Amino acid sequence: MRAGQRILVVVPARGGSKGIPLKNLHPVAGKPLLVYTAELVGQLPWVDRAVVSTDHLLVRQTAQEAGLDAPFLRPPALSGDRIGDLEVLQQALAATENDDGTRYDIVVMLQPTSPLRRAGDVTAALDKLLAQELDSVWTVSPTDLKAHPLKQLVIDRHGRLDYFDPRGAAIIARQQLDPVYHRNGVAYVVRAESLRQGLLMGERAGALVLDDVQVSIDTLDDVARVEKVLHSQLARSSEKDPGPARPRRLVIDIDGVVAEAMPELDYARAGPIRDNIVRINALFEAGCHITLFTARGSGTGKDWQAVTEEQLARWGVCYHELRFGKPPADCYIDDRLVTLAHALALCGRDDPAGY
Repeated sequence: MRAGQRILVVVPARGGSKGIPLKNLHPVAGKPLLVYTAELVGQLPWVDRAVVSTDHLLVRQTAQEAGLDAPFLRPPALSGDRIGDLEVLQQALAATENDDGTRYDIVVMLQPTSPLRRAGDVTAALDKLLAQELDSVWTVSPTDLKAHPLKQLVIDRHGRLDYFDPRGAAIIARQQLDPVYHRNGVAYVVRAESLRQGLLMGERAGALVLDDVQVSIDTLDDVARVEKVLHSQLARSSEKDPGPARPRRLVIDIDGVVAEAMPELDYARAGPIRDNIVRINALFEAGCHITLFTARGSGTGKDWQAVTEEQLARWGVCYHELRFGKPPADCYIDDRLVTLAHALALCGRDDPAGY
């Protein structure tokens, strides 16, 4: 709650995506895209409830594990790629109010596709709506004047070139162009009453202009751009406080990570997982101490050391220690568990096997 207003955060994260399959769960610098937004919500003390709107069970599970509520699944009629934000927010607002018996005053939409957003910017957008008594506030970024609408061209079906807007013919200098802005997806803050009336913007709409780098992810190229920014931010943070961020010693399982998992424990037939070996070698080169720890033979008593050493050498795996004796189990739980890609990010290194 803020200024006496009850606030609902909605994170729209459908399962379908044409550009990147299951985009909202796609790994970005070592963790699912959706998790970045869930973690940011945890930095917003004024949120009364935060829910994910999805049609996909795995997205729902990931959201819940990351701290978001998921009291409903989005209806199939709202799951296509031509469904607008208004319909999704209206359904999420109504379903959440029905679930908890609460009437909300403000809805904040946080799309998972903008992982570079900062908590302070979301709060600033909310505060602007409250202070100026607006119906909505959208975060926007300045558009480069080279991409100004009056400088855009179209080609008709006969191949003829023309101005997108006839007024473009009169534009000679950049100074003739008024600034324009584009939505960056960081935050949409809307009065709940506006949504109930079928309005996403409302009569009194405001904007919070953000000048820093923001990327709304649609393609794998966008993922690469975001990871580059995140790695740069991590490197700057490490320079200020190099202690805990950079891992020094890594313990890595073999089967399922370095070698293909063999359900009948015939490890001699296992093949290498090449992408992960590239990552491990990059961590080795980054100065990490690599210990390979395996449960091979722990349950059967069979000695797999010679076979394992030969495989590691043949596959070109760089490591410092090879240890046997890890107890066999269905699952392992560890408070320091990270992915290889995340470990590389902590080292300030790009993922050599990434996209």
